[in-house]
Amino acid sequence: MNLSRKSNIAFAVIAIIVITVFSVYKYSTKPPAEIEDRSVDFTGTSKELFRKVEENAALWQDKIVIISGEISSLDTKGFVLSQNIYCLLKDFSTLKTFTSKQNITLKGRVIGYDDLFEELKLDQCIIQKR
Repeated sequence: MNLSRKSNIAFAVIAIIVITVFSVYKYSTKPPAEIEDRSVDFTGTSKELFRKVEENAALWQDKIVIISGEISSLDTKGFVLSQNIYCLLKDFSTLKTFTSKQNITLKGRVIGYDDLFEELKLDQCIIQKR
């Protein structure tokens, strides 16, 4: 094998490695799909959703839901809906306009169920109706 052929092979291997690393980097840093663009997997009341998640929490992971219920308590980044669903808002600035005992409808993504505290957690919540 002559020097020219070896350098061509080395260049091809390096090019393949660079392309692979770049592709993996682009894929891993891609932002998640916006909640507004995702299809809804469940629509109903917060109590109905909570009962379904209690039965099989793994099935509901990363599902998009539209639920309605009453705000139980508020904190700096979200609120508790119907005493057992914590909703982390996508836009924290809207939180100032809510009060306890207010009925709302929201769209959010299920991120987990804590069976110790019996609390369901949603993130990227967007208010649909007050």
